[in-house]
Amino acid sequence: MATTLRITKQSPTAAVQKAERERDKAQALRDYETEKLARQANMIRLRALRLAKESADAQAIPAGRPTKRPRTR
Repeated sequence: MATTLRITKQSPTAAVQKAERERDKAQALRDYETEKLARQANMIRLRALRLAKESADAQAIPAGRPTKRPRTR
């Protein structure tokens, strides 16, 4: 009989622990998705900045400056 009471007493605790694990799991998944979106947004922002800089650098090269060509013999 004592064993039966022990199992009965543990059941609500186990159910509470299981529910808590489920909440933690859901929160961890939300945190992961939030961080993933923030990382992607930052990557997109940095890519746009890089492309804008490369474009500005390409336009800053003087057009009249001759490029070196290898001599032909």
